[in-house]
Amino acid sequence: MGVSGGLIDAEVMYTATIGQNYRHKQVKTRLSMKPTYTTTLGLTVPVVSKIGNHQPQTNEPPRTEISGGLGDVSLDLSKAFGMSGQYSLSFALTMPTGQYDIKRGTDNQKQFLSSSLQKGGGLWAPSVTLSYSKDVIDGIWLFDAGYSHPMALNFKGKNQYITSDEDAEDRFVNLSKDFEYMDEEQKERYEYVFKPYGENDLGAYTPPSVNASVYFGYRGIDHYVHSWGVTFSAPLGVAWIPGFSASEYNPFPDPDHKAWNASLNYGLEWSRHKFPIFFAVSLPISDKANEPDSQDRYNEEPFKKWDGPDWSDLRQSWTVGVGMKATMF
Repeated sequence: MGVSGGLIDAEVMYTATIGQNYRHKQVKTRLSMKPTYTTTLGLTVPVVSKIGNHQPQTNEPPRTEISGGLGDVSLDLSKAFGMSGQYSLSFALTMPTGQYDIKRGTDNQKQFLSSSLQKGGGLWAPSVTLSYSKDVIDGIWLFDAGYSHPMALNFKGKNQYITSDEDAEDRFVNLSKDFEYMDEEQKERYEYVFKPYGENDLGAYTPPSVNASVYFGYRGIDHYVHSWGVTFSAPLGVAWIPGFSASEYNPFPDPDHKAWNASLNYGLEWSRHKFPIFFAVSLPISDKANEPDSQDRYNEEPFKKWDGPDWSDLRQSWTVGVGMKATMF
């Protein structure tokens, strides 16, 4: 192994996801360098802009809300191995730099925005990915398989929404009162430095997940690379979301939880000499959402069921992107 020269590569990717009642845009900048010929170290910084409907209750009219700013930053380290470097093992850590508790409303009736309109998840999420590439005539096959395991870190040692200060802006009234009467085992959920599962201070839970993808890149045309791919991901549990009231701790299973998600993707890279330009379009596919238990809002069993694709939602959402890559130093 040798030193690559310390050059820093910069990738900038703009994506826009358009649905029936939302518009999500993102500019993601990734800086990477190769400490050795087979090792890559990267930093990814996303800036997001989100517009979507917010409807806490079905008997309330939906209203349009806007959020934007820094999302969750991630670090990654990958190591190539094999006779020709055809394998790669990557480790990534997503950090809770994006705000996850954005509120809207009047002083005495503030509500948390839905999870899809938050800029971050409030969790640390380590992940590992194994990749394999195979060169063929005029092309290349790329295979990925990965696992992500969100977890909670709290350097203050306690849920920030539990306080005896009745005038505090960030306070769950019911949880702050109940906390005084909990036994030590019950308090561990809220009085912690580390939790090995993905529950943030609002009670939102993000389960571990697995993912896989297959891509084929066609390189038979000079200066252009066409790629086609399929991605698949599945959570290993049911996601929970916080209650919308900013003064009450009341998490419940996410009614929009999907047992699996997939996408069909196409990309075109124009391999210019100084910096390549990349264009991509993606069509998401997911399983059919299940109805929550009408008798028990907190029953997550209905959401564990796997169903076929939700054909009625197909083509209702698209993601398009354009990006470029250059060497900075």
